[in-house]
Amino acid sequence: MNGFADRQRGLSAIGLLVVLVVGLSLVVMGIRLVPVYLESLEVGSIIESVADDPAMRGASRADIRRALDRRFSVNTIRGVSRDDITFAETATGIEIVVDYEVRVPLIGNLDAVAKFRKSAVVPQ
Repeated sequence: MNGFADRQRGLSAIGLLVVLVVGLSLVVMGIRLVPVYLESLEVGSIIESVADDPAMRGASRADIRRALDRRFSVNTIRGVSRDDITFAETATGIEIVVDYEVRVPLIGNLDAVAKFRKSAVVPQ
């Protein structure tokens, strides 16, 4: 029994290969998905800044859309199109809703899809 335990040390070649494949897959997913999530945080920040801008108080939907388009352009936001932005009337103002998804190729024909929904209210 003791001789058998002495021979069981470390990873086998197959075990090492499995660990490397799993680790490499996680690194590839991180490299592909981290920019998508960072862009999502930036979209949320832009929407909040437009909603908090005193110049936007009482603005029309067209004015709000122009402000969003300008800020998305300056910050090179590529994942959001004009169709992804909707407006809704609320008791306190106009709610900006950005509901979009981003498809990112991972490996071969395998894609990851990330869905985001950000909203803020521009007071009237």
